[in-house]
Parts: sequence; structure tokens; C-alpha cells
Amino acid sequence: MRTEHSLTYDSPAADWLAALPLGNGRLGAMVFGGAPVPGQPGLEHRFQLNDGSAWSGSPHSQDLGPAFSRESADAILAAARGQISAGDFGAAHETMKQLQHRNSQAYLPFADFFLAVAVAGDSGGPAGYGRSLDLARAVNSTRYQQAGHNIRIEAFAAHHPSVLVVTVESGAPQGMDLALRLDSPLRILRRTAAAGTAAMELKLPSGVAPSHDGGAVDYSDDDSLSLQGAAVMSWEHDGTDAAADDGGLAATGVHRATVFITTETTFHGLGRQPQGTAAGAADAARALLASAAATGPAGLLERHEASHAALYDSCSLTLDVPPWQGTNTAERLLAANRNPAGPLAADPGLAALLFNYGRYLLICSSRAGHPGSRPGTAWQGTPANLQGIWNAELTAPWSSNFTTNINLQMNYWAAEPTGLAACAEPLFALIEALQVTGARTAREYYGADGWAVHHNSDIWGYSKPVGHGRHSPEWSYWPMAGLWLVRHLWEHLQFGAAGPGFARDAAWPAVRGAAAFALDLLLENPDGTLGTIPSTSPENSFTLPGGGGRAAVAESSTLDLTLIRDTFLMVDALAAGLGQPDDAVAAAARRALPRLPEPAPGRNGRLREWLADPEEWEQDHRHVSHLYLAYPGDTPLAPELEAAVKASLDGRGDESTGWSLAWKILLRARLRQPEKVSDLFRLYFRDMAAERSGHSGGLYPNLFGAHPPFQIDGNFGFVAGVAECLVQSHRTAAGVQEIELLPALPAELPAGKANRLRARPGVEVDLEWRDGRLVGATLAAQREATVQLRSGDKILALRLLPGEPAAITLGAGGGLVLNTASSRHDAAPQTT
Repeated sequence: MRTEHSLTYDSPAADWLAALPLGNGRLGAMVFGGAPVPGQPGLEHRFQLNDGSAWSGSPHSQDLGPAFSRESADAILAAARGQISAGDFGAAHETMKQLQHRNSQAYLPFADFFLAVAVAGDSGGPAGYGRSLDLARAVNSTRYQQAGHNIRIEAFAAHHPSVLVVTVESGAPQGMDLALRLDSPLRILRRTAAAGTAAMELKLPSGVAPSHDGGAVDYSDDDSLSLQGAAVMSWEHDGTDAAADDGGLAATGVHRATVFITTETTFHGLGRQPQGTAAGAADAARALLASAAATGPAGLLERHEASHAALYDSCSLTLDVPPWQGTNTAERLLAANRNPAGPLAADPGLAALLFNYGRYLLICSSRAGHPGSRPGTAWQGTPANLQGIWNAELTAPWSSNFTTNINLQMNYWAAEPTGLAACAEPLFALIEALQVTGARTAREYYGADGWAVHHNSDIWGYSKPVGHGRHSPEWSYWPMAGLWLVRHLWEHLQFGAAGPGFARDAAWPAVRGAAAFALDLLLENPDGTLGTIPSTSPENSFTLPGGGGRAAVAESSTLDLTLIRDTFLMVDALAAGLGQPDDAVAAAARRALPRLPEPAPGRNGRLREWLADPEEWEQDHRHVSHLYLAYPGDTPLAPELEAAVKASLDGRGDESTGWSLAWKILLRARLRQPEKVSDLFRLYFRDMAAERSGHSGGLYPNLFGAHPPFQIDGNFGFVAGVAECLVQSHRTAAGVQEIELLPALPAELPAGKANRLRARPGVEVDLEWRDGRLVGATLAAQREATVQLRSGDKILALRLLPGEPAAITLGAGGGLVLNTASSRHDAAPQTT
């Protein structure tokens, strides 16, 4: 295994946060690596299984009461607006609870596959134990000795067909005794076993409430209200079949066996009503297993490695540090944290490992393109949720849903800059589905055109404000998620990854609809400006005037205005590019733009979070929503505005949850503050085995990021943060895109190489640095582009041509020099 491309351990996983993840975007597995079973010989290996489509509920979940008439919704909004105008923010806070619906549905655990392995004569525990996850191959391996004989178990989640493949081998002359079984925390309808195949048919809940609402798990006899599904396994082996318990499979005298496991549900597409039965899902799963068996384990592995490498190798980061020589990644993290100077000062290679791991996790969690097991169907893909594609709890933290006020978006911040744009396709599919459900929400709640999404969603496209009428509007009321989500469509275009027709068919309807909703949401202020009222800033609150408590509902949060401004600029640009400059929505947005209040410093020199600049209630709040304009937005930061963003970050402090640490890394990188990136790295790499309380983030033994508890957005956000430290391309100079190299390189990463990072407007960047300074770079453009290349105070204007990479080196005077055999490139050195 290549250096910094593997996780290794010398003992089985003690719990889920030490197990190792496999996934193909549809099927996920957490591999524990074996544990003794009292009274039984050998080890039993657990593979906890997830299916990306296994959620509670159905599209009917959004249709449950309460429903709001136009009159009732308008009355609630009018009352809140009057209370805000009168300065009675506490009353407005309570009023907005009346506009709440119920809750989004929950992502579910699906099944468990257990593999018991025993060798005759074994009387003790395993010897020489080791388990590992090869990130570059996406293969999990477990090796140990039992009764003096080698046991090797390898597993991978094949993409086509979608099956988990588990191979067991032993050198024991008498072979192994193997027992296979399936189980599930869901309702089991039927078990069947015949001819080397075992199936378990399942019914999924019609509703799962969040833990903060009691966590009730409900089943319904009405099959239209929930999914059904199946988990099926088959195998081939060289032993003798034996009797098995619990509808499982068993054999004796086995030297080699290959097990194929897959899952199916009646999911029929994002936002669509389920179709079919558990029995039909089981038949479809058997067809997948038959396809896998026909291909054979060797063919499946070859196809799997090629499919995974096409994504994983699309970008790389190599640090010039000695390779780690240990056998336990958890111990590695502990040892690094013992260094008073910080974990990366002791072991900078951890940064490359976490960069590679985060990209691996996104590939595993979010992939489209699985051929359908039913005729005429294909796996459209479901986006990475709060836990990627992995979850073992029926009532998962925050329902393991799509949290759309930062977390779902952060899951995809690394996709464009690190060569994983294809992994964003399931997100784009969800945005398409949300335009349908969100249009109904916009009409019901606001009497508005376009589409609206609040802060929680699911595979059914849930778009209403949650809360059951009893939760704080600081997180339950926020209708701006659609405007944030369309940013990803825009970035897909800006990074040059979009295919033909993407702007017209995907970006334009989504952005236009988001802009139409924003236009209807805006109200005119007495001074002629436009604003939003009521308005929240996720998930923050402010101190009431006079210090009598707190509230979260006021007028024109900075995030609202920034998202609206961004969306109006996008719709205007798209309309012009598509030859529709006179489109009614684009024209109205163009007229409204100069009437939106600009972001501005407020008290203590910090950026205002609301227009009236109330006093913060929680000085160190983890959300920094008002700083969206700096990242992921690209608002030009004049000196006064940049100082306000810095002051806001300083005021919030560094300490926070894992995902918030990642967002702050990105913001500090945008501000070109590598020393602050270093401070945040020290917190991000903390070992969660240490006793900490509150919202202190860090890493678990399997390097999953901690909110705490586990949320995968911290892993994904870290990847984006490292990329942003190495290359930035959001600024323009005189209308020309600027590509800046090493804008915020932290001291912990003094030397290394990065290959095929992506920059706007569609440029691949290779770069090398040593002693914290650029050595050289190569830029390869997808299409002809004029860019301004920057490194420190050195600038080089370049005209890039497709198919002709431009090599850049440092000249004798330290300036940037074009060094290429092509005479067709134009280059002009400049100075700042």
C-alpha cells in the first residue's frame, strides 16, 4: 500500500467508530474485523450494512398535517413582521413557531452480515492480527493466525454490479468451518435460504422522529407510506455444505470461499413514490448476485479497482516527509497528539492521509451510474448525508439527514477542486427533486413563485420548516437553503466540469426558480432598500435589547442578503449566456440588486450578522453563517470588509465542532492567514479518546470526524480546506480569472507536491513546493483561457491553450517564468 493511502490496526474494532468503511455510493459497509463469541470457536466478523436509499417514510411524509392556508400563513408572517418592526423580537420568535411543520425523515441502518470463521484445534485467540483499509484500492483486509494457520479475509464494495464481495482464505490443511447469517434492526418480513443463497425481506418504518422529538420509530400497514427492501447473500466455496441456523449458510472443510452480499429497496428515485414489494426487491438482489457470480471475484476486483482509481487518482497530494512505519493508525493519532507543538508538527503525514481519506469517503458515499437491477432502471444516486452512507442507529444523530444550512453543502465543497465533480451528481439530482417539492412549499407558506427549502431534507425532497410548533426558529425557520444549494450548480460551471447543456438544463431552471422565490420574499424598507423579514441566521441568536434573554428572528440577516445577491448575479449571468437577457426573473433580479444593503462592519469592528447589528448571545457560536460571503461565496473583500471578516473570526475563537473547524480553516485560507490555519489544524487533529466536553471536535479511532458525535462533513471540509491552502481561483483582476498558488500554506506542510488540483475556469494545476516556497507548477486548460497566475507578490499573465500544458518555474530574480516548448502560449510578467 502506498504511503498515506491506508489505515492499519493491530486489533479488531472495539466499536463502530473503530470499524473501517467501504462503499460504492449505493451500498455501504462498516467492517469490524472479527470478535470472539462466547462458547464458540474462532472469530465472528461483522459487516454492518447500509443502503443509500434506506430512509424512513415516503413522499407522503411532507403531506402530513399541519397544512397552512394562504390566509393562516400570511397572518403568522404578518404578525411576526409587525412584532419585529416594533422591536418585540421575543414575541416574533414565539410567533414563528406557529409556522412549523413536522420533521424530515431519517436515514436508517439496513442489515448486518456476520461471518463466523473457525479452524479445528483452535483453543485461543487470534495471533499476528492485522486489519487495514487500502484507500487507493478501496479494499479492506483482515489477517491473523488461528490454530497456527493463516486466515485472510478481504472485502470490497463493487460498483458494477453493486455487491459487497468478501473472500475468505486459509492455509489450514483441514480447512475452515464457516457460518454466514444476516440480521437487521428493521422489521423482518421473511427469511429464505436455498441453493447457496439466503435472503431477508424487510419493511422500513413509515416515520422515525429525531431524538430531540422522542425518537419514535413507527411502522404502518399502509405500504404506500414506506419502503420495503431485502438483503441477500450467496456464495461459492470449495468445502462441504452444512446445516445452518437462522436462515443462514454454513460449510465445513473450506479453504477458500467468496461471499456476495447486496441490498435492494423499493426506492424509485429522489422525491418519487416507492414502487414494488420486498419480494420483488429480493428477486432484484438475486439477479445482481447472479451477475456478480458470473463475472467472478477476480473480474469483479479488476473492474472495481479500475472504477475506483478513475476517481481516486484524479487528484493527489504527496508531502515530503518520512513514511510512517507503524501498524496502528489510532496509536499514530495518539502519539501525534502528545507533541506539545501539535499533532502535525509531530506527524505532518497525517494531513496527507486525511486528505486522501476524505476523498475516499466522498467516492464511497456519493456516486451515480449503477446499472439498475430492474429492467429500464438506473441508480440515480443519493447524496452523502450527515454520516456519508454509514449509520448504525435507528434514531441516528440529527436523523443522519440532509442538513441544508451548511452540512450538506460542506459535503461537496471538495468535489470540484479535487477532481471529484462526478461525485456531485447525486446532489444535483436532489436539487432537481427539491424544485418540485419546494415549489409547493413556496406557494403554501409564502404565496411565492419559484421554490423554497428550509434547513432539513431527505430523499423524498422534504422542504418545509421543521419543529412541530415547539422548537426554536434559530434552526427551524430558514427558507434560504435553495439559494445556497444552487451555488453548487454555479461552481460546477465555473470549474469547467459541466457537460454540454448543463447550464441550460440543470443550472438555469434551478437558479431561476431560486431567484424567483427570493424576489417574492423581499420586502421594501422605508428607505427604499429591500430586505427579508422575518430573518434568521442559522443557527444563531442574539441578545434582546435590555439583556432580557435572547431571540433568533429579526430583519435581513447578512446570510439572507448575501445568498440573494449571489443568486441574482448568477441568474443574470446565466440569462446572458443562454441568450435570454430579457427573461422576466433575470430582469427583475437585475433591478433589485442595487437595492440590497451591502455587508458592513458593525459593533467591535465585526461583520454584522443582522442589519440592525444586535449584540451576540453566544460569542463563540459554531456557525459563522454571516461569513458565507468570504467562503463559499466569492464577494470581493475590500480592506474594510476583509478586516470585519477577520474580526468576526477572531471574536468567535478557534474552538468548535469538527465541521466548524473545517469551515474556519477555509475562511482563514481565503484570508491568506496560514498561521491561523495552523492553529485550527492543531484542534482538528485532536484524538477524541481524550476527555472533552461541549462542541470540541476531533477525530475518532477510524479517523471519522467528530461534531461530536460523528458527522462526516468535517472530513469532507478538511479536504476542501487543504485544497484552498494550495490553490485559489475565486478572485478576478480586471475581469481576468486569477489563479493563486500557495496562498495560505501552513508551516506544518513545508514541502510536497499536488497533482491535478482544479481551478476556475477549468484548469488543472500541478505544483511543487519546498521550504514553504513554490518550486514550479504546470497548468493545463480544458479550453482556451486567459488567466492571471499569482504566487505571493509575483504575477504572470497567461493565455492557456487546450492540450498544451504550461510549465511555470521561478526565474533567477524570483519571478514567475513560463518554461514551455510551445510558442503559442502568451506570458507577461507583472508585479503587484
